[in-house]
Amino acid sequence: MSLKKFVICLTAAGFLAVTPLFPTQTHAESQVKSQQLSTPEPYPGHVIKYGDRGSDVKKVQQQLTRNLIPTTADGIFGKKTLENVKLFQHYRFLTEDGIVGPTTWNTLYQTSLPYPGHVTKKGDKGENVVNIQKRLKVVVGNITVDGDFGTKTEAKVKEFQKKMHLQVDGTVGRETWEVLFNYQE
Repeated sequence: MSLKKFVICLTAAGFLAVTPLFPTQTHAESQVKSQQLSTPEPYPGHVIKYGDRGSDVKKVQQQLTRNLIPTTADGIFGKKTLENVKLFQHYRFLTEDGIVGPTTWNTLYQTSLPYPGHVTKKGDKGENVVNIQKRLKVVVGNITVDGDFGTKTEAKVKEFQKKMHLQVDGTVGRETWEVLFNYQE
């Protein structure tokens, strides 16, 4: 959250205190930063590849996780990050070379999954359920990714909805979808 302005006030003890004032936000707005996924971080101007280290590698790792490819964000472009970059490139029909150039970088920052246009609920099966389960695994943990929206998936959806102060109904409608796929801790 960014600082908007400071108010300087004299305290009872005679000391000057600086009090930050933050813009008013609802809880959901403070938790969901949807613009961060669709507004790309500027390309750093150099390729990021196996063996590299640093903040640019960490940004790549974080974006891989946000794109449903869980990756430890340790800033080290090792074997697992290489595999995950290639997997991401495969899913996005990019050259599968494991190198993060401008095209892969910019694609990492595109919102991963738009709302499918219908509520996903208990009894549903398929790709949307797989994507929901993968994202729940990242956000609330401990869920089997099997493409079957059963009792355990419903419970994890409810857990997420409660955590985010959404209507707790165990279904993934537009609001739950948008919060789930744009949520960043």
